[in-house]
Parts: sequence; structure tokens; C-alpha cells
Amino acid sequence: MTSSALHAEIGAAVKSCSGEAVAEGGQACQADTVDVQPAVSRKSTLSSDLMRMTPSKPQVAFAARRTLKVSGVIFMVIVVLIALIGAPREAIDGVTTKANLMTALFLVGLVLVVLEDHVGVNKSAVMLMVSASMWTFLAVGFHPRESHENHEALKEELEHGLKDVGAIILFLLPAMGVVESIDHFDGFDVVTRLILQVTGGRTEPLMPILCLITFFLSAIIDNLTATIVSLKLLRHVAGGDRHLRHAIGGLVVIAANAGGAWSPVGDVTTTMLWLADKISVFQTIIWLFLPSMVAGISPMVGIWWELKRHERQNEAAERKRIEEDAVDGENPSSRTTRTEATEDSFKVSPALPEITRAKALVLVLGIICIFMVPVLKMVVGLPPYLGMLLALGILWFVTDTAAFHSLAHLPKD
Repeated sequence: MTSSALHAEIGAAVKSCSGEAVAEGGQACQADTVDVQPAVSRKSTLSSDLMRMTPSKPQVAFAARRTLKVSGVIFMVIVVLIALIGAPREAIDGVTTKANLMTALFLVGLVLVVLEDHVGVNKSAVMLMVSASMWTFLAVGFHPRESHENHEALKEELEHGLKDVGAIILFLLPAMGVVESIDHFDGFDVVTRLILQVTGGRTEPLMPILCLITFFLSAIIDNLTATIVSLKLLRHVAGGDRHLRHAIGGLVVIAANAGGAWSPVGDVTTTMLWLADKISVFQTIIWLFLPSMVAGISPMVGIWWELKRHERQNEAAERKRIEEDAVDGENPSSRTTRTEATEDSFKVSPALPEITRAKALVLVLGIICIFMVPVLKMVVGLPPYLGMLLALGILWFVTDTAAFHSLAHLPKD
């Protein structure tokens, strides 16, 4: 039954009820009401059926995630099957077709990595599958089983890729080991205490100070490690303000990426170019420092101004509430208490960490060891990954001596 027919039926029932209720003691009204109720019930049942048939937003999102994951995996499987079967030959030997397939495979993996939080698959697993599929497809194009020359050509290509990737890994792993060693012995407590003393418990200077520290720290260590260290510092100095941590945390990531761009050891890309002798230390710093500074400071200024505006709005709203309470006759002492609570909400007052000679020593030694890497590269031509391995070995040796254990009051083995 359509909506117009139902309305007509209800109108007729009401009209009949108003005309006949007096003569028949309301019996006609009761009869018509009984006739209308099944129609209303039928419409309600139809609406419920339509609501059950319409997919909800979580169902649509789940279906989209599932479709994206399945499509990506199917495409990888198709590429691997083409490599295993060896057909069609155009896809394997054709330069343009091969390049298009590998590009499409890389883009599929990149989309899955970007949408990691929505797809629900770890990006490391995705990139392992994509890289293995690309190398499998690329290896078949050399036809290594047909001749010894083809096998040697594939071996040379694999060794070249392994050399480049291995140099990056052997540089990043010791660098992260140095930073983790400093953090393990609480060397960053020195930085935390300095930040707390400079800010005095106020949140206003916390954002520029932490962003500037991240900007220059990411030039010394890689930007990923600098981000992790800065977020640890942020959690310690502003652990109770979730909104402030999110705002400063986003700026920390921006500052780390901007700071890593002007240093050969600050970003994976610049490190790869430096290892391949494509860039020099001084030219990179001279030409990229100012653009990196602008890229790091500009977002900070905008978000800092927005936070200050938000604070002023909160303070104005609080003053207005106090005035309204004063008109209503609220107790002045309670107004004073609430005002103080509002002012304290813009302060952070964690306990100052204790600074010892061992903490200061491990922080200074770690920074000196990291600075030693580019110096060795420029003076004696030592590859950066060997310099970073040497830095990790020096820091490890010093922190493992009995003298350092006694200085740090560590238990003896």
C-alpha cells in the first residue's frame, strides 16, 4: 500500500468516526481504527525490511577494505604466475609491457601502504610481498636457465641491489642502536630537564622548543629515530594533555622530515645519495638548510597561532561564566578555585628527572660518535655505514666497562 493510499484511508476513518460516533456510541470509530491498524503495521514492516536491506556504513567500509586487500593480492599472484609460467612472452620480454606491469605492481603496494590503518595489513608485510613479486618477475626476464651468461647477468643485478640496500641497512641499524643505547641509559633525561626548566611548566613555549630540537636532532640522527625520541620527550613533559600532544606530535613529524632533508645522514634518501657519492656534505647543507627551515617553521607558526587563539577563546568563555555566576550569586571562593583550575589547565608540571654524570656522559658520547661518521667520510673516505658501526662499537664498549657501571650505579654481573 502506498503512502497516499494509507493517508486517504486514515482520513476516511477519521471522517467516519466524527460522523457516526454520536449515533452509535463510538462503535464506528472503534471499527475504523481496527481497519487502519493493519495498514500502519504493514507500512512499519515494509520500512523495517528496507532498513535491513540497506547496508550500514561499517558494512560498506568493511566491504571496501576487503575488496582492496583481495584485489591487491590477486594482482600480485597474477604477476607471479606470469613469471612462473613464462607466458605471455610479451609481458616478460617486452620492455614497455614489463615496465608498465612493475609500475602497476609498485603502485598497488604503495596504495596498500598508504591505507594501512584502513586496510588492516602491516605495511612491512605488503612491501615484502611486493618486492619479492617484482624481483621474481624481473628475474624471469633474464632467462637465467637458458645460458650461463644470463645467469651471471641476473646474479650481477641482484648483487648490485643487495649492495645498495645492505649499505643503507648497515647504516640505519647501528644509528638506531646508538640512539637506543642513549635512551636505555636515560641520556635524554638531560634534554627533558632542560625543556622543563626553560618552559617553566607553561605549554606556550613547548611547541617551538620541541620542534626546533627535533629539526636539528633529525639532522644528526635519521628523521625516524628523531621522531621517536621527540615523541618520548613530549610524552614526558606533556603526558596529561592529549589534545596538546596530538598537535605538537604532528608538528614533530613535520620538523623531523624537514630537518632530515638538509643533512646527508638525516633521511634515507639523502643517505642513499651520499653513499653513492651523488651529493657532498657542505653543498647539501648550504643549499637545503634555508628551504628546510621554512618548511619546518611555517606549519608550526600556523598551528601555534591556532592554539593561542583557542586558549584565548577558552579564557574568554571562562570569564563569561564567572560573570554569570557572580550575577547568580555564586560563592566567590568557588569562582576563584575554578579560575585557578582553568589557568592550571594550560600548565604542565611533571617531576624534573634526576641528572647524573652517567646520563650526561652517555648523551655527549653518543652525539660525538654520530658526528664522527661524516668526519671520517670526508677525511679518510671511510664508508658511512662502517663509521656508524664504529660509533656503535665505541658507545657499547664504554657503557660496558666497569667504570661506567660504577658511575651509573649499575649492578655488577
